[in-house]
Parts: sequence; structure tokens; C-alpha cells
Amino acid sequence: MRGSGASQRTLERVFRAETGMSLGGWRQQLRLGRALEKLAAGESVTAVAIDSGYASASAFVVAFRAAFGRTPGRYFH
Repeated sequence: MRGSGASQRTLERVFRAETGMSLGGWRQQLRLGRALEKLAAGESVTAVAIDSGYASASAFVVAFRAAFGRTPGRYFH
């Protein structure tokens, strides 16, 4: 951000205008997308949750369900 000459708030506004989502929302979507790949490859929910930066498996499951409408276990069945 320093090199761009724009403030963090300005960059966040531009990002939202261009993508329709907040930077934090985009980051979470990216993390959950990568988590889907790992779960599909057979990794455990707990390992994926911790690797994705969530404090616990339950916090990951809550975020996953909010994004995809079902828990990781039901998503793949």
C-alpha cells in the first residue's frame, strides 16, 4: 500500500467497487475454496480447519456452513 500512494481505506473501497465484496470476504472465500480442495482430497476437517487459519474445527464448520449451506460432511455426501 505504501508504494501505491493510496490509503488502506481507498484501496478497500476500490476493491469493493471492482469485485462487489470486501477484502475480508474475498479472503475468507479463497480460504474456504482451498479448504474444499483439501477436504475433497481426503484431509480431515480438523486438519483443514487449522491449516485454513480457523481457531477450531467448530469455527471452521460454522463458516463453511454459512458459505455453502451445509456442513463439510454433508457437502461431500
